[in-house]
Amino acid sequence: MKYIYYATLYQDGDSIGVKFYDFPNVNTFGDGEIEASEMAKDALEGYLLAAEDNQIELPERTNAADIQTKKGDSLLAVVVDTSLVREREDNKLVKKTLTIPSYLDRAARENGLNFSQELSDRLKKKLKLN
Repeated sequence: MKYIYYATLYQDGDSIGVKFYDFPNVNTFGDGEIEASEMAKDALEGYLLAAEDNQIELPERTNAADIQTKKGDSLLAVVVDTSLVREREDNKLVKKTLTIPSYLDRAARENGLNFSQELSDRLKKKLKLN
């Protein structure tokens, strides 16, 4: 299932704190905005997976226009697809056959590259998956 909820990013000492408007008990932080945003997604994923597993009713998302932030704070839309998260966690391997030029095959083998790992890494980057 796909969800979107809003988090507030705020300065908390040397860190950036994160709190969710609709989930007051879901909080996290990061060393900067990028890490705080990644941690926000991770925290929300964990909460939503547990809520689904335990059949906890989720609140209706508050509209962004209705959320008041303090000066200096910013609003972050966090999108979570629990179906994709579950698939990623299952991490079932699937065999694929590919064709590449022979010079790439030779160069990769000479450099000790693992084709499966390289392809997986590139696909994750291209698809913007963690």
